[in-house]
Amino acid sequence: MAQNNTATNASHLEDAGNLIIECFNQLEIFTLMVNGISFLINCFHLFIISRLETLKGTKYRCVLINIALADIVNTSMTAAMFTCYDFFAMNYGHGEPELRIPIMIMVLLSNYIGFQVFVAASVEKYLAICKPFSYESSTFVRRLPMGFVLLWLYMFSLGVVVSFMETLNIIPWMNSSVMAVLQTTVFAIVPNLVSGTLLVKVYRELNNMRSTTQNSAVNEKTSAAMYLIIIFTLEMIVFLLNSICVIVVKCTDELVICKIWYAFIKAPYTMINTVIYGWRTRSYRRCVRRIVTCNQDQSSNAEI
Repeated sequence: MAQNNTATNASHLEDAGNLIIECFNQLEIFTLMVNGISFLINCFHLFIISRLETLKGTKYRCVLINIALADIVNTSMTAAMFTCYDFFAMNYGHGEPELRIPIMIMVLLSNYIGFQVFVAASVEKYLAICKPFSYESSTFVRRLPMGFVLLWLYMFSLGVVVSFMETLNIIPWMNSSVMAVLQTTVFAIVPNLVSGTLLVKVYRELNNMRSTTQNSAVNEKTSAAMYLIIIFTLEMIVFLLNSICVIVVKCTDELVICKIWYAFIKAPYTMINTVIYGWRTRSYRRCVRRIVTCNQDQSSNAEI
């Protein structure tokens, strides 16, 4: 007996009491392909960053690496989910604990780690632009690489706690809807407010710096800060659209809207940061051309 939830949902087949899940349809395959391309682009982006001499030894390189890693985790999880969408959807909400808990941990980590990375990146850029004289001596800046490691461990640990709380129903009144609102508030809205506030101050300071100096070192800092401001703004737009999509799905119970969202907006977004950075950075573009043409000339790294 076949059951179809929507016209585009994978069908569930009942065979001798065993549930068989047909995993692929056209929309899911397209989403899987887009995420696969995004994964490869972000890995290539990390490789290029490692080759740029101008970034070696800078804290900015650490920021770029973690932004790319957050996108890689997101694309990997999304690709895994859309390899068999209904399997993930069923086990995420109603599966056995041994399957549900790992899935929930990875979903939470992939969905929210990017917001935490932006907070750390925004603090670093705020200190670099607005507090330049105390930047090098700042404990936060000097320990930024370790700070990012602790940030990833912190989010993973919280994912473990939240998944156990929801799966084992440790707090009875905290149902899935309440938990979703709490997660969004703590892991997305609050970090966005912090990052947004800091980057607004950075933008104002950049305007003052542009009007008073044309120093090349200042221009380099300006370019780095503007890159972060641009991708953070895009992140906010995607987050707003994602919230609208979630509300619509909750109200209509129509999963095809969620699939269209992932296929045409959420998945392509994860490769935008690499495109913007490459477009804004001349040495990055030269390094890409050198690798593509197998040219080993290192002189192109001398300019940012």
